[in-house]
Amino acid sequence: MYLLDIVLTRLEKLDASIPVVLKDSDLLLGDSLTYFEDKGWHCLTLKDFEREFLTMLEAESLVQSGRKVIVYIANHSEKELVYLAEYWDRGNGELVSAINLLSELRIDRKDFKKDFLVSLVRYGLPKDEDWWQALKKRGLENISKIVKESLWELLSDSSYASSLSEAEREFIFTHFANATFDLKLTASSTPEEAANLIAEKILEASYKNKPGDELHEYYREWTGLSEWEESLHLHAEKFSKSHREELIAHIDLFENDHRHPFTVIEREIFERRAEALLQEEDAAQAIEFAKERTRKRKKRVEDRDAGVYWEELLWLEPLLEEPDLSGIGSLESFLSVYGDTLWKYDSLDRKIRSSHLPERLKARAVEKVTQIMKVVSNHWKSHYDPAIQSEQAGLLYRILEGEGKKAVIVVDALRYELACDLELKSKVKIERRPILAVTPTETPVGMGSLFSSGDIEKILKDRKVLIVDKKTGKTLDSVTAREDNLKELVPGVEIYDIDADPPAAEKLVMKTGDIDSLGHEALIEFYGSIMTKLSEKADKLLRDGYEVHFTSDHGFYLPVPGETVKQDKTLSYSSGVRYSLNSTKPDEGKYEQAGSSFILYANSGNVFKDYGGHFWHGGITHQEVVIPHIVITPIVGEKRKRVKIGNKDRLKVLQKDHFEVFLFTEIDLFGIAPRVYIQCLGEKFEVEEPVEDQISQTVKINAKSGDSFKIEVRDLEDGTLMDWVECEYLPTRERIF
Repeated sequence: MYLLDIVLTRLEKLDASIPVVLKDSDLLLGDSLTYFEDKGWHCLTLKDFEREFLTMLEAESLVQSGRKVIVYIANHSEKELVYLAEYWDRGNGELVSAINLLSELRIDRKDFKKDFLVSLVRYGLPKDEDWWQALKKRGLENISKIVKESLWELLSDSSYASSLSEAEREFIFTHFANATFDLKLTASSTPEEAANLIAEKILEASYKNKPGDELHEYYREWTGLSEWEESLHLHAEKFSKSHREELIAHIDLFENDHRHPFTVIEREIFERRAEALLQEEDAAQAIEFAKERTRKRKKRVEDRDAGVYWEELLWLEPLLEEPDLSGIGSLESFLSVYGDTLWKYDSLDRKIRSSHLPERLKARAVEKVTQIMKVVSNHWKSHYDPAIQSEQAGLLYRILEGEGKKAVIVVDALRYELACDLELKSKVKIERRPILAVTPTETPVGMGSLFSSGDIEKILKDRKVLIVDKKTGKTLDSVTAREDNLKELVPGVEIYDIDADPPAAEKLVMKTGDIDSLGHEALIEFYGSIMTKLSEKADKLLRDGYEVHFTSDHGFYLPVPGETVKQDKTLSYSSGVRYSLNSTKPDEGKYEQAGSSFILYANSGNVFKDYGGHFWHGGITHQEVVIPHIVITPIVGEKRKRVKIGNKDRLKVLQKDHFEVFLFTEIDLFGIAPRVYIQCLGEKFEVEEPVEDQISQTVKINAKSGDSFKIEVRDLEDGTLMDWVECEYLPTRERIF
């Protein structure tokens, strides 16, 4: 009863000849008035201000009979008093609050929220002096941290309550939760009931409370802690079912709150933006919104499960404006415009086929892309001649002849637009150039051209076109012949497969047929993972100091929906070949001469080899003939911001096998934000985004009690150590009291 004795001491110092007015601003004493009565005070409670005069008369009468009198006004303001105001004004008023009691005990309350302080004082009212001295020694900061963690644990798994002592349950349920969330829990309330009611109050705060309000801050903290993302999602799903109408009514708030957990609301927001694009109303705003959501919103797995695909909506950005084709007057200008903008329509044409967008929107997008590509195809037909000399011939030789460390990644069937999907983590300079493949666009021809000196001749052998390197005299009709030819041209070059480790050499050629082989089966579904793999390989080479190049032997043509393999009436084309050989010069179409024969090429709408409907090979469509030459050079010498750990003190002693590491960059107006990873116990945790501002990363460890180890933050590009903290793993949960 230490605190009650402190209040009693205050009362005893007042004038006992007149009534004492006791104001209890935090409603701490309502159930403890009998304690004062046991100490000789008579307590009156002012419940109705209409009875204030009668209460004053009763108090005066009791005083005149020799009694010490308290008039308890609860948390009403003394300014509301009329008749009892005289006693207050004469100095016989006493204010009791959690803050002034803690101040009297000289317990540092810092910036703790009022609900926590009130809960703590209510709980500690019946405790003795030793209890309060022990609490003072531990510090409120330590207790507040444990209470907050216990709250998130309870919301994550209600069975956590079984690990709490009786005292802890009483404090968290009966005092802290009730004061903080305006509940009426008791120590006997079930953990499930407590967790559900607390979660509901926090989630209601997403639209009932304004930013800065106490409950809204709990909501912001919950949505900001990735450690508790699963529990947030589960509670939000239940909440959405019972509060859907309220959430919809406040949908404007959630449009501005990218961290909100309500996937049913995000789906509604997504569908509204999709409809805006379909109706061509505020389409630019819808794309900007999708761009922002893609960049900021991290709940992509849950969103996708709910049918929300912001990144796919963003694919439609090229359709906001009609492409400017007025500058195309030659093959050179076609390649320039294609390399700048037109490739985006081929990219959209490929991606939209496996898109999860609403069917009506997909159909509209396909229709628009098809119209644009027809015009593009006409420009291509007007200016392209398969007899034109190609930069593909001798490309590897020219690259590897350059000084310094060079690495070329040769990818079978890499279209130009697909190469633009490379996402590198290194800070680099990228030059993208569309070049022409040597025709016919078969792997032996394209690869033969790449691995040649550039001085080549096409020959026919068994009715197949092959490449001869006139400089070396070799016929490049096999993988071995091609590679031996390049090794003769570039002594010391090492050629290896994508799944092998890079050899220790200055000149490297990495080769892969992943796209071509998967294209025959499931390219559309797997191109994303292929490009990720290629990006990772390029990053590794860049970190090792190489200038990295990407190129290919040929691209591929995706048929228009409903298009089928066709043969002309003369059967001069066969669906089993990519071109036809003619002994006489064709009267029309695109062709070139090889020896005494003429190679006549198919174009879109004619005949292609059909690989399971996924893509078609052969012919001279621009998607097949235009290939990439990508040059990637690392940017060196640019100052990078230093990333620091923001919660070192909390990480020094870890009680759970999963925790958050908060990262921030030092203030530097001119540095660039780096990508980093966290190294801990041999595990590497890669942070998804550059550390622009403060960001958190969840880390899960496999350690034994008592283990000591370091948490290190390192630069993802070169592994430079940026910051670290020494940690100890002590999984025994610390008691609150």
